[in-house]
Amino acid sequence: METQERVEREINLAELFWNVLLGWRQIICLGVVFAVLLGGMKFVMNVRSSQSLQDINVEEAKEELEEEELNKIEDAKQMQIRIDDYEKYMEKSPLMQINPYQKPVQELQYYVKSDYIINYTKDRERDYTTEVASLYRNYIMGGEMVQKVIDSAGLSINKEDLGELLQVTPSSEQGTFYINISYADMEKLQEISDVVKSLLEQKSTELQKVGSHSLELISESQNVVVDTTLIDRKSNMTTSMTTLKTQLQTMKTAMTPQQTAIFEAEMEEIRGEKETEEESGFSIKYVILGAIVGMFLACAWIACRMLFTARLQSSEEIRSMYGIRLLGEVSASSDKKRFLSVIDKKILAVKNRRKKYLPLEKQIKVVAASIALSCKQEGIDCVYMTGSEYEKADAAVLERMKKELSDQKIKVRDGENISYDAASLQTCIETGNIVFVEQKGQSIYDEIYREINLAKEQKGNILGAVVLE
Repeated sequence: METQERVEREINLAELFWNVLLGWRQIICLGVVFAVLLGGMKFVMNVRSSQSLQDINVEEAKEELEEEELNKIEDAKQMQIRIDDYEKYMEKSPLMQINPYQKPVQELQYYVKSDYIINYTKDRERDYTTEVASLYRNYIMGGEMVQKVIDSAGLSINKEDLGELLQVTPSSEQGTFYINISYADMEKLQEISDVVKSLLEQKSTELQKVGSHSLELISESQNVVVDTTLIDRKSNMTTSMTTLKTQLQTMKTAMTPQQTAIFEAEMEEIRGEKETEEESGFSIKYVILGAIVGMFLACAWIACRMLFTARLQSSEEIRSMYGIRLLGEVSASSDKKRFLSVIDKKILAVKNRRKKYLPLEKQIKVVAASIALSCKQEGIDCVYMTGSEYEKADAAVLERMKKELSDQKIKVRDGENISYDAASLQTCIETGNIVFVEQKGQSIYDEIYREINLAKEQKGNILGAVVLE
């Protein structure tokens, strides 16, 4: 006696994707809920923290402390200020934004060619070549030219920042000097270089009064180099920040709650009212984080619900899991009104873009024709329709299907789940030829196994199954 063996259900990743996509309402709702919860919690915590700081009268609180305790607060403040300065510099300095292993560099080599001539027969004049070259170098590194470069190139940095990106190096040869320019953006680097060359040409006219000369650009090159000095500088700053943060955390751990409150209040004052207001206000970062967490949990819930479900998920599982013929499927359009149901229709249209749409009546005709052909091939004129959830199936669809079969001279008898209804089982076996009607999302896997095995044990002839969606 052959029975149906259990087969592991394969997960269809495409079906999983579409299920998640069709659950967009749950995803949005949970995203909004978690955004409000996390954003609200952060807001309440910030407000409470702000109020606790405002409730402290720093001067009165400091009078209650010993000098040693006040010194610990002051040391912690100075350390926090140093950490803040480090972090601000690392975040905003253009030099720190450059990758030291791929540092773009523009090098310009200039030569001051003076009209000074040594005449041994006459009185010797002072050689001004070195002095003119020095004036050019001072001009490049001075605030006047740096500001002109910032304005002309449209840079959003200050003079100190640009000063770190410009280096002027004198050469061993008299009147020669090198200009090294660095910038993260290669196109902007070329623009800065062009501005520097233009400004030096203009300055050349002005410096003629020191001595007649010409400023010649000997060479110009753009390279990407490894800057070991910048690597060491970044590494040292990172190490220093880590050490300071560790020391500060140790100091704060040893503080009393009163010392900690005074420290926080004074640091808020040092950092400025604007930052205090931002910290005590509504944090958009936590709102976004909450929304992401909520949407992720919603997607995980939809995926887990499909992965660990006990109910039939697709019509193809009739073939893959139970090894019986799929006689057809009927997908009745739901008349249930849902919020923004047009989105569901669009998603389903994309999902089923490779399938031709058939109205309900034609779907039933195709299924009935498939059953009728199977009957004729086996010389059958009567079938028994049942299913694990047959009593919950759409009565109108079942009646139309039976009518179509009747029109094709196929008698139809039906009943409830043969595993639980004795009369249905007896009628089913007497009829002998069985068509199972299962429902997507309703029929339970184990119940389908049970009814199929029961039919096989009773030597029933299983023609196949129809799936209602």
